[in-house]
Amino acid sequence: MTAPARARPGRAALLWLLAAALCYAATIPAQRAADRLRPPLRDEVLYLPNEKLLTHFTAGLAPVIADLLWLRCVQYTALENRGARSFTWLEQMIFTTTRLDPRFKGVYRYGAIFLSALRADSEAAMRLLRTGMVEVPDAWELPYEAAIIQLVNRRGAPDAERLTAFYCGMAVATGRPPAFVAELASRFQAKQDLSGIEEGMWRRMLESDDKVMRELAARKLQEMAILRNLHTMEKWVEEYRARHGAPPDTLEALLAFKGAKALPPDPLGGRYFLGPEAKPMNSTMLDTETARELGMLRRRVEEFRNTRGAFPGSLEELARETGMKRVPEHPWPGRSWKYNPATGTVE
Repeated sequence: MTAPARARPGRAALLWLLAAALCYAATIPAQRAADRLRPPLRDEVLYLPNEKLLTHFTAGLAPVIADLLWLRCVQYTALENRGARSFTWLEQMIFTTTRLDPRFKGVYRYGAIFLSALRADSEAAMRLLRTGMVEVPDAWELPYEAAIIQLVNRRGAPDAERLTAFYCGMAVATGRPPAFVAELASRFQAKQDLSGIEEGMWRRMLESDDKVMRELAARKLQEMAILRNLHTMEKWVEEYRARHGAPPDTLEALLAFKGAKALPPDPLGGRYFLGPEAKPMNSTMLDTETARELGMLRRRVEEFRNTRGAFPGSLEELARETGMKRVPEHPWPGRSWKYNPATGTVE
């Protein structure tokens, strides 16, 4: 069984912190003697002993020293962000802290954010996160941050979306993530046709200690069964089109063509039908997508009001002013969004 990530020291550890500070101070003269022949450092924000000498002098207090060094790292990052923004010491401070305390989850997560967002060094951030995923395998935050780096810092790279899906799946596989991480994993894995990985991910989630996550996993497995049925129907439509030179007019005609009396039932109680151009559709999935798009539009309308003091005059204005490519189409064929600019309601 994997040991839980180490808790940070509280007030009861004050004496230990003071002792650790003395140990840390004791390393500086020794380190300076060892480094005397090195050229002087340009940065004088702090003097950082190398990790091997630091570990030798910590006398078993490495985790406590790691806390002090991480605090110093955060202070240094804030100073650099207001000043030269070179962050020369940042990578060494972060990696030294994790070597002193390999289970310090916060350093892996926030250190990666510092490296990728402030120093624009996604490679160093990914090295840090990959180390953290080995040392703290039950932390969903680390693969999640790796997914965000692929999505944001490596956007446009040929493998960026696939790696986003992969790391999101790792986050969900810990059995601990919040629901939004599981939703993100599902979207990217479906887009990358990683259905086998996705199904295994949700089946593992059925054993989660979190009731909400178990319910979400059960729902997602049911949705995957519906999607498999729709995929089968798409193949039938193509076969019908190839045989008759035109798509089927009704679902009944399609079923008769395949010699099937009925489709497997929708486990969530919805119905299958053929939409425009005989596209196979399902009411459960359409309702799910409608709720997702509606929630997104409502959030954007509220953000627009919070930043500009008024609701947008139309959804087209909302899309234009907030960088959306266009107003999303209503998932149900023949339907459209109803927007009231006086109240900001979208229905």
